[in-house]
Amino acid sequence: MAPGFELGRVCAARYISPGIRNVTIVSASPADLAFDPGADVAVRLPSAGERRYSVWKSNAEAGTLDVCVVQHGLGPGSRWAGQCAVGDPIEIARSRALPIALDGSANSHVFLGDETSIASAEALIRALPANAQVLAWFEVAAVDYRWPASELLRPDTVRWVARDGRPGAGLLARLAGECLSPANGTTVYVTGEAWLCAMVHAHVVRERGFRPAAVRAMPYWKARPRMA
Repeated sequence: MAPGFELGRVCAARYISPGIRNVTIVSASPADLAFDPGADVAVRLPSAGERRYSVWKSNAEAGTLDVCVVQHGLGPGSRWAGQCAVGDPIEIARSRALPIALDGSANSHVFLGDETSIASAEALIRALPANAQVLAWFEVAAVDYRWPASELLRPDTVRWVARDGRPGAGLLARLAGECLSPANGTTVYVTGEAWLCAMVHAHVVRERGFRPAAVRAMPYWKARPRMA
């Protein structure tokens, strides 16, 4: 076992939607297995190296954590999530720092991202007070990557945007017609593909007047240019 990792096993696996696989992992040493909202976990896959996933839910008492893997079919992580079965061994390592943290002082929260952003955004939304103002826009490559309303804590606050060209282009076009104001102590969370994060962050700060400190951005992946 690699240094810093602990043993676990898959205890459940299911499809949230045709393109999203939810895997529940139970730790062999569940003591203090608690994750702050926005945390991620490193998973060592059999013969496939290390991947990092946002923790959607965790249960310290049961020693379990849930990750959600986008089934794009291209990488070892996607293949593992699609093929794993109950009882499969796995190695996990907890985050030393939060990739993206909740702003407890904000009155309103706006989540912007793509299909890889939904689990972390949901974890943050679940930690908010019930009366907190929330809006979310997620750009997805296909309808298969949308989460059903039954899996979302506040489905009425979520808007789906179709990807149109380069990651982030569809989301920016949608935001151009939306009311997005820094008033009322709003914090914006931007996650997902690297170019999407950069362009949306610039739009929110330069064109919508948000202070840089009120925008929390974290890229999760980077699209590779297609070969001619």
